[in-house]
Amino acid sequence: MEKLIVIIAVTGVQGSSVANVFLHESGWKIRGVTRDPSKPASRALAAKGIEIVKGDADDVESIKAALRGASVVFGNTVFPEAFSNPTAENTPTLAPGQTLREWCYETELRHGKNIADAVATVDTLDLFVWSSLSHAKKWSGGKYTGVYHFDSKAQVVDYIYNIYPSLAKRMSILQMGLFITNWKWGQASVPWERRSDGSMVLRVPGSGDVPIPLVVPSDAGHFVKALTQVPAGKNLIAFGDRITWAEYVQLWSRITGVPATFEKTTVAEHAKLAPGGYGEEIAEMYAYAQDYGYDGSDPSVVSAHQLGVDVPVTRIEQYIKEEDWSQLLSAKGT
Repeated sequence: MEKLIVIIAVTGVQGSSVANVFLHESGWKIRGVTRDPSKPASRALAAKGIEIVKGDADDVESIKAALRGASVVFGNTVFPEAFSNPTAENTPTLAPGQTLREWCYETELRHGKNIADAVATVDTLDLFVWSSLSHAKKWSGGKYTGVYHFDSKAQVVDYIYNIYPSLAKRMSILQMGLFITNWKWGQASVPWERRSDGSMVLRVPGSGDVPIPLVVPSDAGHFVKALTQVPAGKNLIAFGDRITWAEYVQLWSRITGVPATFEKTTVAEHAKLAPGGYGEEIAEMYAYAQDYGYDGSDPSVVSAHQLGVDVPVTRIEQYIKEEDWSQLLSAKGT
């Protein structure tokens, strides 16, 4: 008998990866949940044989309906685009004294709680895989209170443990490492800079001495598949390689042939790269990962090799070799 996996936010990077992996697995039916089944990405998945249904994380009943009969649910939320790419259409009206950064945190946390409320009603459920990140405020002992795009996801885990202990027993957590593709979002995301002589420099806040789990986001589906093959209760950190920034820059330079160096910088300096709190948010994330580890040094975290199943991953060397770096290398020098 086929099992049903329901993928929330199926057109996203993680969701589409999960869908594509399970399309090649026998014994599975796939249902994808999206706010707009008519958009091209939704139609493309439907053409592959995936059932696409409408569901909105602001509408708990629509998520409940989409989850009927699920054996496995993959849940994922995204920090609102209004933060990284504000436009007249997506910029919200803020409450008095509220920052856009806070609004985005509260919105994503609400969406995550709504998803948890819906998943908790699924009586056919074997496994809930929640795409989360470490709780920066908690694991830093209150030093880093502004890594909102981490804490909004992590607090959903706390919510499930506190409100739905039965669901918590059927949950595994997936912590995707730092997306190695984030350089495409610009300098505030990954602070590469081209010098006037054509060489490159990467300046990252923090000590730069702590290895960072780097992952190709399209590998998400392989990690989710692995979690379906082992008992629930795992807290998995997903990465292709865990290396320091200096090691990454050295590897990047060797493969591309472009001279490059790594330099340490500060949260305050990085924050200047983007207004509206975005630069500061990313800067605090980098510094937190250096001071406490990307996963907060949470003792419950395991890596893929500890699961006891084969998990195909893209090594960072392979990614660098296959990536088109022309967009980065054509950036204006200093």
